[in-house]
Amino acid sequence: SVVMVAPAAVGGRRLLLPLGIALLGLVVNIIVAMSMAPTTDEGSHVAYGAAILRGNPNRSVSYLDSKMPVSALNAFPRGVGAFLRDHRIASGRAVADILLDLRTPRWATIAAAFGLCLLVFLYAESLFGRTAGLFAQLLFVMEPNITAHSTVATTDLYSAAAVVLSLYCLRRFLLAPSTANAAHTALALALAQLTKFTAAYLYIVLAVVLLASLGLEQRCRVAWRQMAVLLALTVAGFLATINAGFLFDRTFTPLSQYKFRSETFRALQQVPGLRAVPLPLPYPYLQGFDWMSYHNSTGLNFDNIVLLNEVRGRELSRSDGFPSYYLITYALKVPIGMQVLLILGLVWIFRNRRTAGLLLANEGLLLITAGVFLAMLSLFSKTQIGIRHILPVLAIGAILSGAAFAEWARFSARRKLFLAGCLLYVVVSVSSYFPHMIPYFNELIPDRKLAYRYLADSNLDWGQNDWLVERFLKSNPDVILDPEQRVAGRILVSANLLAGVSPPKADYFLRLEGLQPIAHVGYAHLLFVAPP
Repeated sequence: SVVMVAPAAVGGRRLLLPLGIALLGLVVNIIVAMSMAPTTDEGSHVAYGAAILRGNPNRSVSYLDSKMPVSALNAFPRGVGAFLRDHRIASGRAVADILLDLRTPRWATIAAAFGLCLLVFLYAESLFGRTAGLFAQLLFVMEPNITAHSTVATTDLYSAAAVVLSLYCLRRFLLAPSTANAAHTALALALAQLTKFTAAYLYIVLAVVLLASLGLEQRCRVAWRQMAVLLALTVAGFLATINAGFLFDRTFTPLSQYKFRSETFRALQQVPGLRAVPLPLPYPYLQGFDWMSYHNSTGLNFDNIVLLNEVRGRELSRSDGFPSYYLITYALKVPIGMQVLLILGLVWIFRNRRTAGLLLANEGLLLITAGVFLAMLSLFSKTQIGIRHILPVLAIGAILSGAAFAEWARFSARRKLFLAGCLLYVVVSVSSYFPHMIPYFNELIPDRKLAYRYLADSNLDWGQNDWLVERFLKSNPDVILDPEQRVAGRILVSANLLAGVSPPKADYFLRLEGLQPIAHVGYAHLLFVAPP
């Protein structure tokens, strides 16, 4: 939809360069996707998407706890391939072979990333001008963590796209409150709920923004009638979209008839009067929240959490999360040049937005959203398993970084050279890892073989390395992969074992012995020589 409306919004010729940058990102994403083995979570996301296509959105097993209907987009091509194969359509055999490839489900995510890339340009251009929009779009394309998760069949990229689209629509409403803009905002917010459960934080953002607007001067305030229209459409859009996305599965089931696992939802079931109320929600939607609440409280579906060589888990001395997890993850995994540009962008914003009304309707909306997502995930979640959970924040960061280029034509040659140097630094840093984008770390970790001491899980070792490891073992038959018991010789070990993500007691023998790796395979597996 972004691709369709962009020419009307920007003009055909003006879109040529943004399209070129988006196509560059598309090519990069395709190369990364083709080089990477299926990751740990992709199979379950695609499986749930296939279940949606078959008309069965029920979460029958625990690992489907957070899977969402948007994954049907990833499952669809393989479904077509299976149809061609099963019906033995001769003319479709070659097509079926392509569609049944393990990497085919990634096509939909790559297409969504293409649309998000254009949306980043449109958003940044509307805030800071065309030049800044182009630079923001370029930063989006170069961001290694966004690239990594634009190329896998999971929902993180969809969530980032949905968040940015929702904010884009909400900003249009704040600048020009109308029924049409309210409807667009309500629909965007509702569609976001089909991508990831954390998209519910957008409703917190909406409440904060609307309440904040009440304290602004009259010309920047949203009228009560317009606010009421937006809220009414938001509720209606949410109920209609959620029910449609989950195929109206057991909608209006009374709370008493749910089979909850978490203490939180079981307690709600015991509230007199509430337990008998038929809920206008599909059963699998609330079922997913219950599964996640249960897993978050018990840790039964999660491995250990690792941060700065400290490990926490259900069988260790501490099982809570790290409040600083995502801030430290950002500092270590986002290119340093990009962090500098974001700071410069924020300096420009706070120097040039003179009133609270201007700030709220422009960059304030982005800043509030980033703050809400970071706070909720840092303080209330034990699923601290990767920077991918704050992918919407990274997309917001790319937009805000465009402010560093907002007055490009007036900059001195020295300042232009400095900004170009930051971009060049990002290119060199990211290229040094290419096409291995999942395990990217910036230069704050000088020895890449030791990255597992700082972060692990989907930050580093998410199963994407399997094909590389297979090839390495074929050419090095003496190497032993992930031995369970102490052995001597050349050993190749997953970064997650070394970091303490698993086993539950984080007592893998090489971790306890503290040996130094001598080499790496794809950054996510480390080679050791273990003495007798």
